[in-house]
Amino acid sequence: MKKFVLFLFAFAPLVVFSNNIHAFDAPAYFTKNCSSCHTVGGGDDVGPDLKGISDRRSKEWLTTWIPSSQSMIEKGDPIGVELFNKFKRKKMPDQDLNPEEVAALLAFIKAGGPAEAPIDSRPASSATEADIAKGRELFLGKIPLSHGAPACISCHGAGGVGMLGGGTFAPNLTQAYSKYEDKGLSKSLAKPGFRVMKEVFADKPLTADEAFALKAFLYQTDKAGYQGGDEQKKFIFLGMGGCAVLLGVTDFIWRKRRRKSTKPWAKG
Repeated sequence: MKKFVLFLFAFAPLVVFSNNIHAFDAPAYFTKNCSSCHTVGGGDDVGPDLKGISDRRSKEWLTTWIPSSQSMIEKGDPIGVELFNKFKRKKMPDQDLNPEEVAALLAFIKAGGPAEAPIDSRPASSATEADIAKGRELFLGKIPLSHGAPACISCHGAGGVGMLGGGTFAPNLTQAYSKYEDKGLSKSLAKPGFRVMKEVFADKPLTADEAFALKAFLYQTDKAGYQGGDEQKKFIFLGMGGCAVLLGVTDFIWRKRRRKSTKPWAKG
């Protein structure tokens, strides 16, 4: 019995420590996963203003919507479909939250949400040619980003810039300005809300000047009216051309070796 009591005393701190590790931090979660698209009292943005959301929607609806909005839209949920269409059919990323965590997040929003950090309010239309040129160089990686994040072109294309038109791992940004508009694009650059970008830029954020220059470049690209979408074709044709050259070189080397190997037999 004495040993059992000692075991409980030894094990209890581990249980408490484990629970603390897994405690849900609603403010931190909102800042990291929600603030790039939503405000709480700041007006509609990329997504709707969340002030009063618990009064406008039922707890049951929100508990299903927040973890998987697209599945509700696909099932024809009328509220979900209306929101999807209203906000230019932008897909809200799924959130890996259980009902208790959703409730904690909603309680945080109801209490007023985060203190909004100021976002660069300069409109892209005020950018100079130098700002646009700097944004292009940053996008291409010719000017490295201050905190060491990879260049945009490694994942994105925009306006056909770059030898192959940019990466195809992530969406083409040619019409990003029209899609997100000035305020939304500023927020997306300052606080990326997409899963991969959040991980990449978490400890390597853009500076205010870098974000503005990139926004200026994307504004100019959108305004120019370039119709993208040929990047994958370029990669395909380049790959086919590379295979043809490789086969030609292999055939040449093989024939040369074969002739050399047959010469001793021919002399005999």
